Amino acid sequence: MSTFWKVAIGLGAAFVSCLIAFLIWYNVWVHFVDNYELGFTYNRFSGKIEVLNHTGWVVRTPWEYCVHKIDLRPYQLSISANSRVLNAKLVRFNPEGLATFIEWHGRDAGDSLYNLQEILKCYAFDKADGKDCPFLTVLQELAPGQGAMKPQTDEKN
Repeated sequence: MSTFWKVAIGLGAAFVSCLIAFLIWYNVWVHFVDNYELGFTYNRFSGKIEVLNHTGWVVRTPWEYCVHKIDLRPYQLSISANSRVLNAKLVRFNPEGLATFIEWHGRDAGDSLYNLQEILKCYAFDKADGKDCPFLTVLQELAPGQGAMKPQTDEKN
């Protein structure tokens, strides 16, 4: 085998090894927090939770930090029966209640959008209408028997 082929095979093997190492590093160390998400990190050694002050790419060491994201977009949650909506509310996660949310449900409860919506639904439709939950904001409510959404107010009628 000529020297050219030995060098070519060596360079090809080095390139493939670098590519595999880069892909492993990217999948384990790099996370992306979108502009509609609240990102926070959990330090495995100290147990400290720190809210990220920016969105975009986040690079953290995987053995020390876990990066979590919670969706901040508003969602319409409804209670239905027999294909009829009985009650519906437009709610969103309030970032100011992150510490309470983590204390009550754990730090990875908001990673799944389905789980987050189910948790918010539980508090939005209880008797207090979510007013005792600092991580829930009820934006609008569809009252039974009405066809349009009405804004949520703090006044008692």
